[in-house]
Amino acid sequence: MLNWKGAGAPLVDAHVHLHEDPSMSNEVDVIVAVSDDLESSKKTLEMNAIKCIGVHPWSVEEASEKDLIEIESLIENADCLGEVGLDNRYVRNKEKARRFFEAFLRMSREYDVPLNLHALDAWREVFDLLIKYDIKRAYFHWYNGPLDLLEEIVGQGYFIGINAAIDIQRKHLKVLQATPLKAILTESDGPYNYRGVVLRPSRVRKLIGIISSDKGVSEEDVKNAVFLNLVRWLGKYPRIGGP
Repeated sequence: MLNWKGAGAPLVDAHVHLHEDPSMSNEVDVIVAVSDDLESSKKTLEMNAIKCIGVHPWSVEEASEKDLIEIESLIENADCLGEVGLDNRYVRNKEKARRFFEAFLRMSREYDVPLNLHALDAWREVFDLLIKYDIKRAYFHWYNGPLDLLEEIVGQGYFIGINAAIDIQRKHLKVLQATPLKAILTESDGPYNYRGVVLRPSRVRKLIGIISSDKGVSEEDVKNAVFLNLVRWLGKYPRIGGP
């Protein structure tokens, strides 16, 4: 949802599958809605949110080349491409997945739209492809990759997703500790069920407190920094509030 009224910095969830559960829309001020396939991309474009369209690596097997063509035809109505990327843990047809991802990399470069990335167990491969395609604006959703690669990602000016599951996924805390505030975007991946917990945008409020404690700054400073990071990733100031 885009419903910030201007009282303090807006609360941002930069990765939500809003098409799966539209009831999440009012839990934070700013939602980046991601898509899984062509059908959900069309649904996302109808929502009051920052809109990402694309084909999730888990959906590539069922997707067609025609889906790519149709998604490309919708780009002018979208703010970003996502959830797109690679997955070396769960995806079997890696050749097709890479072909689809490279199509989205081309679209990102040609249409100058940022990427909302899935890179599970493919962190380095995804990063190297971003460099190959000269991608300027990218966001690694729920990063749990190597810390040395994290330094390269941040050095390139890309952004790191810190997920609200951090209080139940302790290894993710090391990512937070290693990531400067200037590179952090907050997210829930709602309504994903992680270890029996349904992640929702409302959990981002607690996440802000965890980041505040780790970085030694106020919660308001964290929210301000995340919102500015969102603007930098989008390459524009999102329209918030109003009809």
